[in-house]
Amino acid sequence: MKNNSIFEGQFEGKVAIVSGAGQGIGKQIVSDLFDGGAKIIAVDIKDEQLNNLKKDINASDDRLITFNVDVSKSNDIKNMIKAGVNHFGKIDLLVNNAAIASHVSIEDTSDEIIDKVFSINLSGTLYCVREVLPYMKKNNYGKIVNFSSITGKRGDNSTSPCYGASKGGVIALTKSLARQLGPFHINVNAVAPHAIMTPVMDYWDEKKIQKMTELIPIRRLGSAKDVSSIVLFLLSDASSFITGETINVNGGYYMD
Repeated sequence: MKNNSIFEGQFEGKVAIVSGAGQGIGKQIVSDLFDGGAKIIAVDIKDEQLNNLKKDINASDDRLITFNVDVSKSNDIKNMIKAGVNHFGKIDLLVNNAAIASHVSIEDTSDEIIDKVFSINLSGTLYCVREVLPYMKKNNYGKIVNFSSITGKRGDNSTSPCYGASKGGVIALTKSLARQLGPFHINVNAVAPHAIMTPVMDYWDEKKIQKMTELIPIRRLGSAKDVSSIVLFLLSDASSFITGETINVNGGYYMD
């Protein structure tokens, strides 16, 4: 899975954790970081996807290790990060991409759905940040990128309201972390994608795709590469004076 990334070689010596790494945007980020020279701890809840990731990138354990982790379980995250540090020696970069959506009305949003969406999308992000901080503070350096969504900024009527609420929470969390961690030279930013065509968007039919394409000023839908390029910019030293921001990646569909 070679990409000829514009960031090729720019992450030499850096160690990155990427959650939700098994498919779509997460997989693209891992691939681009790998091309950039990073050592990577790839995290997902599906072993098959992790195995395919490693095979597609053709990576050995000295550059890429994988962990089956449910990010809603703080002890699992703690153990994963300790094992990753034991293997690579440090943590420089963190991408909190793991998420879950629920496409039901408010009337059909059960307690179980609410708990699961918030525990993965918001608590999971917080858990990962909390556990990497001792290592980043020790080195007085870190780059963290969280995943919000257009729904976190404007709400949405096609997903359960708790999804947008969880993604709005990620935006507020990102700002709070940026303020608290800036003195330690740790940058914390987020991305808010929309209309990115990955496997999780299979529920969009041709009519929906055509309508959305017409509403986007750039007149196309987005790709995993579109999002990955912004994430890698935020992980790079080129973004060293940017923190607390949530960048829209949606072709101009939503601007703020």
